[in-house]
Amino acid sequence: MFQVVSVRFNELSLERHVRCSYDSVLLFDGSNDYSPSLGRFCSFAVSASRVSSSGSALFVIFRTDHNNDVGRFSMSWTFVSQGGQG
Repeated sequence: MFQVVSVRFNELSLERHVRCSYDSVLLFDGSNDYSPSLGRFCSFAVSASRVSSSGSALFVIFRTDHNNDVGRFSMSWTFVSQGGQG
């Protein structure tokens, strides 16, 4: 049995742009930003409210262009047991 990280956006209110070019939250499936991307999220791009890693690490980056102080985000995380004995 192993655990994965599951995150959920409680709030995602960032500067609006269709491609998330101004402000965004980036999630990676691992312990750094060289890990596979799980997505880039902003006000226009939330396609899923819950995102899970494939292992026990999930890396988060908040990017901003610093032009407008209008955004914020909040997320919750938990470890979820996966798999069985084999």
